[in-house]
Amino acid sequence: MTSGAHFLISWLSTVELLNERRERTIVALSGILPDVDGLGGVVDSITGTTSYYDKYHHYFGHCGLFAVIVSAIAYFLAKSQKKLTCILTYTIIHIHLLCDIIGSKGPDGHQWPIYYFYPFNTDFGLTWSGQWELNAWQNLAIMISLFLGCAFYAIRKRITFIEVISPRLQSAVFQMYDNYKR
Repeated sequence: MTSGAHFLISWLSTVELLNERRERTIVALSGILPDVDGLGGVVDSITGTTSYYDKYHHYFGHCGLFAVIVSAIAYFLAKSQKKLTCILTYTIIHIHLLCDIIGSKGPDGHQWPIYYFYPFNTDFGLTWSGQWELNAWQNLAIMISLFLGCAFYAIRKRITFIEVISPRLQSAVFQMYDNYKR
């Protein structure tokens, strides 16, 4: 799945469970953090001579050890709901991995295995033969559902994923909406 879908899944998982913006932000960002191992693609495109993306994508960011480390960091960064933030972070990283196994096949048919036991075992890669392509209708349907979920919370709780970027921007969005309704 795309990083945008991972982010929305992560943020939506927090709205009913975490009371503070800080904790929701930690979990939401943790949900996209496994894709840090794809940043090698940026280096590859700049240099034109490296192949870091092919070598490292779905390795160190998509493994169990990474989930443990990020969850521990989330625990220490959280202020009010430390244990729940840690548990949600660990869970959401695993949901990220599951989503990648289900729906992240390349347009050329290449499957990106998840090397869950990296760095201890680099031979065992998790894949699923039914994996759909990144641009498949299933991912589009999931993304539409996620936006509908976000709209629900925007209307019901006056809260959006924009809070992760800027609480002031979120307030401005609702202020514009309120002015438009008048």
